[in-house]
Amino acid sequence: MKTFFNLAVLATLASNAFAQTSTLCNPLEKSCPADPALGTTHEWYFNTTLDTAIWNMTTGDYTTTDDGAEFTISKEGESTLLQSNFYIFFGVVESWVKMAKGGGVISSVVLESDDLDEIDWEWVGYNTSQVQSNFFGKGNDTTFNRGGFHAVANADTEFHNYTTYWDSDKLEWWIDGDLVRTVPYSTDSTLQGKNYPQTPCQVKISNWPAGTKNAAPGTIEWAGGLVDYSKGPFTMTVQKIRIQDFHTGKEYSYGDHSGDWQSINVAEGNSTALNDINNPPKSLAEKWDDLGTGAHAGVYVGAAAAGTLVLVALGLYCVRKRRQGRLEQALGNDQYDNDRNEMQNYQNDWKASEWRTSGYHQVK
Repeated sequence: MKTFFNLAVLATLASNAFAQTSTLCNPLEKSCPADPALGTTHEWYFNTTLDTAIWNMTTGDYTTTDDGAEFTISKEGESTLLQSNFYIFFGVVESWVKMAKGGGVISSVVLESDDLDEIDWEWVGYNTSQVQSNFFGKGNDTTFNRGGFHAVANADTEFHNYTTYWDSDKLEWWIDGDLVRTVPYSTDSTLQGKNYPQTPCQVKISNWPAGTKNAAPGTIEWAGGLVDYSKGPFTMTVQKIRIQDFHTGKEYSYGDHSGDWQSINVAEGNSTALNDINNPPKSLAEKWDDLGTGAHAGVYVGAAAAGTLVLVALGLYCVRKRRQGRLEQALGNDQYDNDRNEMQNYQNDWKASEWRTSGYHQVK
């Protein structure tokens, strides 16, 4: 039990210090802009480029493969963070993940709000048969017994379904359809109360190095030591993610500075995320099909004219090169004749000199 408690303390400290705990505007302190809602249920497959109107790669980059999106750390200083441009106000998040294997490396799928409510899945790279669950309220880390540890086989080589179910009454973590942890909301509990996550959250996916030279000793120990980059690269793969927002409004705003879920206002209407989902970016083929017949004809005429100009230019080039070749050949022939005549004259002069000096003409 003591060992488990120490691990929980380390996990809580490290998660709170190094997970994506940041906010551009904290509604507990001042009035902030409304949060754009998802307002629907949707599933994204990560084996293709994500719509940047919906997802934002704020740190690093990802690579798409047939398996999904790969978030890779190859060298010191690298980190990755993909976050949604939308928020959900209670809901379900299902993610199919293969964790990154490697001491000091942390894979994570996190829900986080503007006032720093947080719900975590975290994979510590040195342990490929376990995942950790955690939560925070309002960035509060004064209690060190919120972390959970859950067995999962081959977490680095097989995709598993990690699901978060979140509403105003309870918070649940599921693995491959099995419930592994439940946290109920209770105003009387020092564990929950205001520390229960209850405000609109973004979805954040990250592969990041916790085992760095500048990290706190407890964080390095929790992460499994310093990252040994010679054993990299370290890759987290996300196959797909399904997200359900329990509200169907346009945006969410804080009615006061309490951070209580009852104070959240839901604006009616379709969200920008829903509009983007229903009207995804068009491919080149689709954009071509949208052009009218006249535009198609104009493009064809323009292409034909451009092709004609290219052929004319090519013909002129060939003619010029042929003329140049003929001139060079002619000059070459003249030079050959000059060289031959010069050699003949040289030979005649040499023979005449030999004849004069040989004495044959005197004898004769």
